[in-house]
Amino acid sequence: MIDRKISRLFAVLSVLLGLAYLLPLLWIVVTSLKTNSEILRNPNAIFFTPTLNTYAEVLGSGVGAILTSLQIGVIVTIVVLLIGVPAAFALARRVTPLWGHIIAVGLAVLLVLQMVPQPMTVIPLYSVLANWGLLGTLPGLILADIALLLPFSIMLLRPFALAIPSALYEAADIDGASSFQSFRMITVPMMMNGIFTVMAIVFITIWGEFVYAINFLPEGTVLPVSALLAQQNTTYAANWNTLMALAVLTALPLLVLFLFTQRRLVNGLSLGAVK
Repeated sequence: MIDRKISRLFAVLSVLLGLAYLLPLLWIVVTSLKTNSEILRNPNAIFFTPTLNTYAEVLGSGVGAILTSLQIGVIVTIVVLLIGVPAAFALARRVTPLWGHIIAVGLAVLLVLQMVPQPMTVIPLYSVLANWGLLGTLPGLILADIALLLPFSIMLLRPFALAIPSALYEAADIDGASSFQSFRMITVPMMMNGIFTVMAIVFITIWGEFVYAINFLPEGTVLPVSALLAQQNTTYAANWNTLMALAVLTALPLLVLFLFTQRRLVNGLSLGAVK
């Protein structure tokens, strides 16, 4: 009886929590279907004549921003995984106790560096990218984003590498497998939950990244979605219907990504929590 009451309580709490997340999203969609004059006259109106004119107006700039963000997000995610997975594998293989202490200190330093606010890194990166001739270019922005997320990704991937039994590597060594073969046939398949978890987190983070995008890209280029959304708020007013329509359009790729990676993302975050 008590278990049944607890289950009902959790069910009610789940419904309330779902409504708390769903209602703001529904309100964004409803607002995007209004005209700006209707929003200014009565922003809380429930009964109105829906229109898709706002979507037609923002489709050009919205699609360009989405393509720019997709290009940045895909490249950054691939490079981070190509470097982060082997690095996490190497950091998980403790050859000697001294090497284990060195890894622990290095990870502690990375953890402290992750606490540095992102705006504080703009000026040093600005100088570095200027010296390398990459300031105001898309490769420069991508390089800055990789530097931002690579340490975090390595720390997140390392528990998945540690969870792989060492007996599997010992069996592979007995069978004559090389280190690369062990990595390809054992490490990568058994770290797939972690790889998908990092892939989703990195892509979502890059999708909403604003500080580097607004500082390292030149004027006149097609800005990513985060910068385009910020442009809808001016000193004197805000284009609410345009802002909400862009928010709906730019949320669609993230929704598709979440639907494809939901199961592995939940499993990966659960393993990270246990570790």
